[in-house]
Amino acid sequence: MEKEKPENILIYIRAEKQKTVYRRQVCINDICNVYCKYSRYEGEIKGTIVNTIRGKKSVIPVIDIIEKITEQIDNAQVISIGSPEVLVEYDDNKKNKILEALKVAAVCILIFFGSAFTIMAFNNDISINDMFEHFYTQIMGKEKPQVSVLEIFYCIGLALGIVLFFNHIGKKKLSDDVTPIQVEMDKHNKDTWDTIIDKVKEKQDV
Repeated sequence: MEKEKPENILIYIRAEKQKTVYRRQVCINDICNVYCKYSRYEGEIKGTIVNTIRGKKSVIPVIDIIEKITEQIDNAQVISIGSPEVLVEYDDNKKNKILEALKVAAVCILIFFGSAFTIMAFNNDISINDMFEHFYTQIMGKEKPQVSVLEIFYCIGLALGIVLFFNHIGKKKLSDDVTPIQVEMDKHNKDTWDTIIDKVKEKQDV
């Protein structure tokens, strides 16, 4: 015997800001978290195809998702608690892994030498060698050798300061606090996604 359909079916959806998919047909479950008290409707909604990506990127408004759900379930009340639109990127999974590794290596080399040059330029700008010589002579009462404890502890302190500031040693995090680089990356990602969404929407409207 078929179960009687409830009068009102309350459905909650939480759309992601950005999502990468590996097939052109995009289901609601690919880009949204879905909750419904009635599991049979929840499963039905999750498998609904909401869009087909033609290029590499597409923007799917949440209103289109709500429209698909209400077309499928007449008495559905959909509540969205996520992003108003989703940036969907299609990945055909055929990327050249060697090329990607070379890009990562090139970025790491640039960051390493760029950081080293910045530190050296700063040290030269403030004449740190003259400062160390003057400080050593005042405290020890004799001429500073080529390498003294000042340079040694300065290098150790610089390395420890960088580790403590970024809160990382390799992949290991020293504490659960959010690091400055994570905050800046989060801002950068949000700004990037917003810009890409605007550009993709312009192309879709043409």
